[in-house]
Amino acid sequence: MIWNYLLCFLFIACLVIEIYFILRRNRTIIMKGKDDFFTFTLVVLFALVIFPLSDMDSLTANIRNILILVAIFGSAAIKRGFSEKGMEKIFYTVKWEDIQEIHIDAYQTAKIKVVCQTKKGKHKLFFGKYRLKEVLRVLEQHVSNIYIQSSLEETLNMKKCSNC
Repeated sequence: MIWNYLLCFLFIACLVIEIYFILRRNRTIIMKGKDDFFTFTLVVLFALVIFPLSDMDSLTANIRNILILVAIFGSAAIKRGFSEKGMEKIFYTVKWEDIQEIHIDAYQTAKIKVVCQTKKGKHKLFFGKYRLKEVLRVLEQHVSNIYIQSSLEETLNMKKCSNC
């Protein structure tokens, strides 16, 4: 029973932190990207497995379950992308100085995947393929080692139709 109260306070604290990130960081994003949808759905799945929804539980258990789902879905409101500081992920920032190289690859049919390599690991964001030139413009200002998948070069060479 005490664990339910502690978890409720923990998830309320998560919501407060999310609100802080939404109000403060969302203003600093220059180019908005997205995180991997598959990872997000796995987090939701594990949350539902660990804390199953049931109308037979106590009131505090039901409040705990609602708070965890609100905290998980509320994290989607925090913008990810590039800012003047670096690559902004959900709760942390990868500084431009820490990024050693960047790989840009095609992902699905209409998206690109930007993978930033640091000493500590890889960090990725997804963007629409139509924003490739904008992404490159932002990245070239801060990082010199940028590698683009060869199939994306034709996307860079495409020009907009002026009569369309």
